[in-house]
Amino acid sequence: MLANALLGWPFLALVLGVAGLLALLCWPRPPAAPSRWRDPQWLVCLVLPLYMLHQFEEHGINALGQRYHFIEDLCAWLGQPDLSHCPASPAFIFAVNVGGVWLAGLLAILYRRRNVLVGACAVGLPLVNAVAHVGQALVRLSYNSGLLTAVVLFVPFCAWTLRQLFRSGVLDGERLALVVASGVGMHLVLIGSILAHGAGLLPQTPLLVLNVVNGGVPWALASLGRRLP
Repeated sequence: MLANALLGWPFLALVLGVAGLLALLCWPRPPAAPSRWRDPQWLVCLVLPLYMLHQFEEHGINALGQRYHFIEDLCAWLGQPDLSHCPASPAFIFAVNVGGVWLAGLLAILYRRRNVLVGACAVGLPLVNAVAHVGQALVRLSYNSGLLTAVVLFVPFCAWTLRQLFRSGVLDGERLALVVASGVGMHLVLIGSILAHGAGLLPQTPLLVLNVVNGGVPWALASLGRRLP
């Protein structure tokens, strides 16, 4: 059952992502509410369902029809093309995505009214992820798992949402730096932890826990951002 969960979660992400997106688009708005496309509190809720759709292409079935191909690329980058000896196990991929990413998206939804900056910082995750996918494609001049949804979903979503966050006064220059730092920080924790694990410096259980807790980075930086003048 555990093995099925570690490999089957991208298909659950697809179902939940489509359902979440439809719910956000179809749920009635209060009469006095602004357009959902200009409402930062609504826009930040899109981080989670859009990222779930991206996860299916990245970790489930990519645009070339390949299954679970991301982990092969990651292990090759780590110098361990043999998956049986690769430090990036399916459990690690599960902890990063179902743990850390989904936690960041859920916190964005839960804090959308109390502190919309949490959701703004969560936008840093797809922002940096899109840059990584596009950058890799340009360097290799080839497709990588997740590239299609990074370009079609993440790029326009991040551009529009950041614009609305600026227009509404949620973001300024200093707080935009927190958004970028949030995405960069989460990716650095992911990469640094798996390198440390591969070097024997970080055992498996702390590795998994760290990458789940990593989903709280946007919340932590948003709490700092509230104290800025």
